[in-house]
Amino acid sequence: MPSTCPDRSLSVIVPAYGEAGNIAGTLENITAALSSLPIDAEVIVIDDGSTDGTGDVVRANLHRFPAVRLLVNERNMGFGWTYRRGVAAATRDRIVMVHGDNAWGAETLRQFFSHVGDADVIVGYTRDMWKSRTWVRAAISKLFTRLVNLITRRRLHYYNGLQIHNAAVLKGLTIQSSGYGFQAEVLVKSLRRAQTFIEVPMDLMERERGDSHAFRLKNAIDVLRTLTLLFELEWGLARE
Repeated sequence: MPSTCPDRSLSVIVPAYGEAGNIAGTLENITAALSSLPIDAEVIVIDDGSTDGTGDVVRANLHRFPAVRLLVNERNMGFGWTYRRGVAAATRDRIVMVHGDNAWGAETLRQFFSHVGDADVIVGYTRDMWKSRTWVRAAISKLFTRLVNLITRRRLHYYNGLQIHNAAVLKGLTIQSSGYGFQAEVLVKSLRRAQTFIEVPMDLMERERGDSHAFRLKNAIDVLRTLTLLFELEWGLARE
Protein backbone atom coordinates (compact mmCIF):
# COMPACT_ATOMS: atom_id res chain seq x y z
CA MET A 1 0.00 0.00 0.00
CA PRO A 2 1.56 3.35 -1.03
CA SER A 3 1.92 6.10 1.55
CA THR A 4 -1.05 8.44 1.60
CA CYS A 5 -1.14 12.17 0.93
CA PRO A 6 -2.86 14.24 3.64
CA ASP A 7 -4.71 16.34 1.05
CA ARG A 8 -6.04 13.30 -0.82
CA SER A 9 -8.68 11.58 1.25
CA LEU A 10 -11.90 9.97 0.10
CA SER A 11 -15.09 8.61 1.61
CA VAL A 12 -16.70 5.99 -0.62
CA ILE A 13 -20.44 5.70 0.06
CA VAL A 14 -22.00 2.41 -1.05
CA PRO A 15 -25.83 2.33 -0.94
CA ALA A 16 -27.09 -1.24 -1.17
CA TYR A 17 -30.66 -2.48 -1.40
CA GLY A 18 -31.17 -6.16 -2.19
CA GLU A 19 -27.55 -6.61 -3.29
CA ALA A 20 -26.56 -9.77 -1.41
CA GLY A 21 -25.25 -11.28 -4.63
CA ASN A 22 -23.26 -8.21 -5.65
CA ILE A 23 -22.04 -6.41 -2.56
CA ALA A 24 -18.95 -8.56 -1.89
CA GLY A 25 -17.79 -8.09 -5.48
CA THR A 26 -18.39 -4.35 -5.17
CA LEU A 27 -16.21 -4.15 -2.07
CA GLU A 28 -13.51 -6.28 -3.70
CA ASN A 29 -13.32 -3.92 -6.67
CA ILE A 30 -13.35 -0.76 -4.54
CA THR A 31 -10.64 -2.15 -2.26
CA ALA A 32 -8.48 -3.27 -5.17
CA ALA A 33 -8.87 0.13 -6.85
CA LEU A 34 -7.79 2.01 -3.74
CA SER A 35 -4.91 -0.32 -2.83
CA SER A 36 -2.49 1.15 -5.37
CA LEU A 37 -3.41 4.82 -4.83
CA PRO A 38 -1.93 7.27 -2.28
CA ILE A 39 -5.37 8.08 -0.87
CA ASP A 40 -6.59 7.92 2.72
CA ALA A 41 -9.96 6.24 2.24
CA GLU A 42 -12.94 4.91 4.11
CA VAL A 43 -15.81 2.85 2.69
CA ILE A 44 -19.29 3.29 4.16
CA VAL A 45 -21.82 0.64 3.16
CA ILE A 46 -25.44 1.51 3.89
CA ASP A 47 -27.87 -1.40 3.80
CA ASP A 48 -31.16 0.26 2.90
CA GLY A 49 -33.47 -2.13 4.71
CA SER A 50 -32.63 -5.12 2.54
CA THR A 51 -34.47 -8.39 3.20
CA ASP A 52 -32.07 -10.64 1.27
CA GLY A 53 -29.19 -10.62 3.75
CA THR A 54 -27.12 -7.86 2.15
CA GLY A 55 -26.01 -6.59 5.55
CA ASP A 56 -25.13 -10.10 6.69
CA VAL A 57 -22.84 -10.54 3.67
CA VAL A 58 -21.04 -7.31 4.54
CA ARG A 59 -20.65 -8.33 8.20
CA ALA A 60 -19.27 -11.73 7.18
CA ASN A 61 -16.61 -10.04 5.05
CA LEU A 62 -15.55 -7.13 7.27
CA HIS A 63 -12.35 -8.97 8.18
CA ARG A 64 -11.37 -8.82 4.49
CA PHE A 65 -12.06 -5.11 4.16
CA PRO A 66 -10.67 -3.16 7.14
CA ALA A 67 -11.64 0.23 5.62
CA VAL A 68 -15.32 -0.74 5.50
CA ARG A 69 -17.97 0.12 8.05
CA LEU A 70 -21.63 -0.82 7.83
CA LEU A 71 -24.71 1.30 8.52
CA VAL A 72 -28.19 -0.22 8.35
CA ASN A 73 -31.50 1.53 7.71
CA GLU A 74 -34.25 -0.08 9.76
CA ARG A 75 -36.48 -0.01 6.69
CA ASN A 76 -36.13 0.86 3.03
CA MET A 77 -35.68 4.64 2.93
CA GLY A 78 -34.81 5.10 -0.73
CA PHE A 79 -31.76 6.01 -2.74
CA GLY A 80 -31.55 9.72 -1.99
CA TRP A 81 -32.18 9.40 1.75
CA THR A 82 -29.56 6.67 2.01
CA TYR A 83 -27.04 8.77 0.12
CA ARG A 84 -27.63 11.72 2.43
CA ARG A 85 -27.07 9.49 5.44
CA GLY A 86 -23.76 8.41 3.96
CA VAL A 87 -22.73 12.01 3.31
CA ALA A 88 -23.52 12.92 6.92
CA ALA A 89 -21.42 9.98 8.17
CA ALA A 90 -18.44 10.64 5.88
CA THR A 91 -15.25 11.85 7.56
CA ARG A 92 -12.85 12.41 4.64
CA ASP A 93 -12.26 15.55 2.54
CA ARG A 94 -13.95 14.24 -0.59
CA ILE A 95 -16.93 11.97 -1.18
CA VAL A 96 -17.94 9.60 -3.95
CA MET A 97 -20.87 7.21 -4.23
CA VAL A 98 -20.42 3.77 -5.78
CA HIS A 99 -23.57 1.68 -6.18
CA GLY A 100 -23.62 -1.72 -4.50
CA ASP A 101 -24.49 -3.53 -7.74
CA ASN A 102 -20.88 -4.22 -8.77
CA ALA A 103 -21.20 -2.35 -12.07
CA TRP A 104 -17.64 -1.02 -12.08
CA GLY A 105 -14.41 -3.01 -12.38
CA ALA A 106 -11.36 -2.36 -10.21
CA GLU A 107 -9.31 -0.77 -13.00
CA THR A 108 -12.06 1.65 -14.03
CA LEU A 109 -12.54 2.65 -10.39
CA ARG A 110 -8.78 3.02 -9.91
CA GLN A 111 -8.52 5.37 -12.87
CA PHE A 112 -11.49 7.39 -11.63
CA PHE A 113 -10.30 7.59 -8.00
CA SER A 114 -6.83 8.66 -9.21
CA HIS A 115 -8.32 12.05 -10.13
CA VAL A 116 -9.10 12.93 -6.51
CA GLY A 117 -7.87 16.48 -5.99
CA ASP A 118 -7.55 17.30 -9.70
CA ALA A 119 -10.66 19.53 -9.67
CA ASP A 120 -13.47 20.63 -7.39
CA VAL A 121 -15.84 18.13 -9.01
CA ILE A 122 -14.92 14.95 -10.87
CA VAL A 123 -17.74 13.73 -13.13
CA GLY A 124 -17.74 10.16 -14.42
CA TYR A 125 -19.65 9.16 -17.52
CA THR A 126 -20.26 5.82 -19.20
CA ARG A 127 -18.16 5.23 -22.28
CA ASP A 128 -19.96 3.45 -25.18
CA MET A 129 -23.27 3.32 -23.31
CA TRP A 130 -25.05 1.84 -26.33
CA LYS A 131 -22.81 -1.23 -26.01
CA SER A 132 -22.91 -1.65 -22.24
CA ARG A 133 -26.67 -1.14 -21.71
CA THR A 134 -29.90 -2.14 -23.38
CA TRP A 135 -31.02 0.36 -26.00
CA VAL A 136 -34.01 1.29 -23.85
CA ARG A 137 -31.89 2.20 -20.81
CA ALA A 138 -29.33 3.96 -22.98
CA ALA A 139 -32.02 5.97 -24.78
CA ILE A 140 -33.65 7.04 -21.51
CA SER A 141 -30.27 8.05 -20.04
CA LYS A 142 -29.39 10.04 -23.16
CA LEU A 143 -32.76 11.80 -23.12
CA PHE A 144 -32.43 12.70 -19.46
CA THR A 145 -28.93 14.07 -20.03
CA ARG A 146 -30.11 16.17 -22.95
CA LEU A 147 -32.99 17.61 -20.94
CA VAL A 148 -30.74 18.56 -18.00
CA ASN A 149 -28.21 20.11 -20.39
CA LEU A 150 -30.97 22.18 -21.97
CA ILE A 151 -32.15 23.37 -18.57
CA THR A 152 -28.69 24.15 -17.21
CA ARG A 153 -27.13 25.29 -20.50
CA ARG A 154 -24.26 22.87 -20.00
CA ARG A 155 -22.79 20.15 -22.21
CA LEU A 156 -22.04 17.35 -19.78
CA HIS A 157 -21.90 13.75 -20.95
CA TYR A 158 -23.88 12.35 -18.01
CA TYR A 159 -25.52 13.37 -14.74
CA ASN A 160 -26.17 9.99 -13.07
CA GLY A 161 -22.67 8.54 -12.99
CA LEU A 162 -19.99 8.48 -10.31
CA GLN A 163 -19.12 11.92 -8.94
CA ILE A 164 -16.37 13.04 -6.57
CA HIS A 165 -17.29 16.14 -4.55
CA ASN A 166 -15.67 18.23 -1.83
CA ALA A 167 -17.20 17.01 1.41
CA ALA A 168 -17.62 20.51 2.83
CA VAL A 169 -19.68 21.57 -0.20
CA LEU A 170 -21.70 18.37 -0.31
CA LYS A 171 -22.58 18.49 3.37
CA GLY A 172 -23.87 22.04 2.91
CA LEU A 173 -26.23 21.27 0.03
CA THR A 174 -29.99 21.03 0.46
CA ILE A 175 -31.13 18.16 -1.77
CA GLN A 176 -34.87 17.82 -2.31
CA SER A 177 -34.94 14.85 -4.70
CA SER A 178 -35.21 11.42 -3.15
CA GLY A 179 -35.14 8.93 -6.03
CA TYR A 180 -32.95 8.52 -9.08
CA GLY A 181 -33.18 12.20 -9.96
CA PHE A 182 -31.19 13.21 -6.91
CA GLN A 183 -27.76 12.69 -8.51
CA ALA A 184 -28.50 15.31 -11.15
CA GLU A 185 -29.63 17.73 -8.45
CA VAL A 186 -26.47 17.08 -6.44
CA LEU A 187 -24.24 17.60 -9.47
CA VAL A 188 -25.96 20.75 -10.74
CA LYS A 189 -25.95 22.40 -7.32
CA SER A 190 -22.35 21.37 -6.65
CA LEU A 191 -21.18 22.74 -10.00
CA ARG A 192 -22.78 26.09 -9.17
CA ARG A 193 -20.28 26.32 -6.28
CA ALA A 194 -17.29 24.84 -8.11
CA GLN A 195 -14.51 26.69 -9.87
CA THR A 196 -13.21 23.65 -11.73
CA PHE A 197 -14.53 20.29 -12.90
CA ILE A 198 -13.40 17.51 -15.20
CA GLU A 199 -15.22 14.65 -16.90
CA VAL A 200 -13.75 11.14 -16.86
CA PRO A 201 -14.89 8.27 -19.12
CA MET A 202 -15.64 4.96 -17.41
CA ASP A 203 -16.35 1.41 -18.59
CA LEU A 204 -19.64 0.05 -17.24
CA MET A 205 -19.96 -3.69 -16.58
CA GLU A 206 -23.63 -3.70 -15.53
CA ARG A 207 -24.90 -5.96 -12.80
CA GLU A 208 -24.46 -9.72 -13.08
CA ARG A 209 -26.97 -10.64 -10.38
CA GLY A 210 -30.39 -9.32 -9.44
CA ASP A 211 -32.62 -6.76 -11.08
CA SER A 212 -32.16 -3.03 -11.33
CA HIS A 213 -34.43 -0.91 -9.14
CA ALA A 214 -34.24 2.09 -11.48
CA PHE A 215 -37.41 1.56 -13.49
CA ARG A 216 -40.12 2.22 -10.92
CA LEU A 217 -43.03 4.62 -11.12
CA LYS A 218 -41.91 6.53 -8.03
CA ASN A 219 -38.48 7.06 -9.56
CA ALA A 220 -40.01 8.35 -12.81
CA ILE A 221 -42.11 10.80 -10.79
CA ASP A 222 -39.07 11.90 -8.83
CA VAL A 223 -37.10 12.49 -12.04
CA LEU A 224 -39.89 14.75 -13.33
CA ARG A 225 -39.85 16.66 -10.05
CA THR A 226 -36.09 17.03 -10.29
CA LEU A 227 -36.30 18.42 -13.82
CA THR A 228 -38.90 20.93 -12.65
CA LEU A 229 -36.79 21.88 -9.65
CA LEU A 230 -33.68 22.39 -11.78
CA PHE A 231 -35.60 24.46 -14.31
CA GLU A 232 -36.92 26.75 -11.57
CA LEU A 233 -33.47 27.02 -10.00
CA GLU A 234 -31.49 27.66 -13.17
CA TRP A 235 -33.97 30.14 -14.59
CA GLY A 236 -34.38 32.19 -11.43
CA LEU A 237 -37.88 31.01 -10.53
CA ALA A 238 -36.82 29.57 -7.17
CA ARG A 239 -34.09 30.05 -4.59
CA GLU A 240 -31.56 27.36 -3.89
